[in-house]
Amino acid sequence: MTDTRVALVSGGTRGIGRAITERLLADGWSVLATYVHDAESAAALAARFPGLRVLRSDASSSADCAFAVEECLRHFGQIDHVVSVAGITRDVLLAELSDDDWNDVVATNLSGPFRLARAATPSVTASPRGRIVVISSVAATMGNAQQGAYAASKAGLVGLTKTLARELARSGTTVNLVIPGPTGDTGITAGTDPAFVAAITRKIPLHRLGRPEEVAHAVRFLLDDLSAFTTGTAIVVDGGLSM
Repeated sequence: MTDTRVALVSGGTRGIGRAITERLLADGWSVLATYVHDAESAAALAARFPGLRVLRSDASSSADCAFAVEECLRHFGQIDHVVSVAGITRDVLLAELSDDDWNDVVATNLSGPFRLARAATPSVTASPRGRIVVISSVAATMGNAQQGAYAASKAGLVGLTKTLARELARSGTTVNLVIPGPTGDTGITAGTDPAFVAAITRKIPLHRLGRPEEVAHAVRFLLDDLSAFTTGTAIVVDGGLSM
């Protein structure tokens, strides 16, 4: 095992995931970042950072999750940290939500972090600085109209994270959540009516959207050596929206 830390970041080439990837690379860590869409942007990101490897990997696929772990180990020789960011939504009223849309959201947002953690656990628990961080959402605790599948999948991550934190505590591995609120440069704002974004912003006590870098900072805190006594908990980064 080398002194250089290695992180596997699912959904690590766009939005919050990209901010996390760039933060860890700036600290001199090695990162394997997965993506599903926009291979050109992923390749351009990898070209900027010699410590970065990008891999097309569908978080909803058990085989893809296992392969991502295999590739990270093959390329870097170890995995110290797993950060699950990849997520999707299907915004529709529950009465109109199809089984296929429900299943797609749950498969990516809830089953994906489970499958990635399951595949990576032997490597992460072997590391003296093992960390797993899962990105949830304020929708998990507040709910949101037309986001029943999304909110349910993100709420499920709370129970998953706490259970995994208990199971891995003996190895010294910590498992935690970060719960972002509405964040700029992500799906909630991309291509969205400015009036809608303004309406969301008015509900936030700090009167602005979060920045991906602020979420990345919370993740970086949880990966730090001085966070070794923090497990099974959540850091909320939402400008006070959910208080």
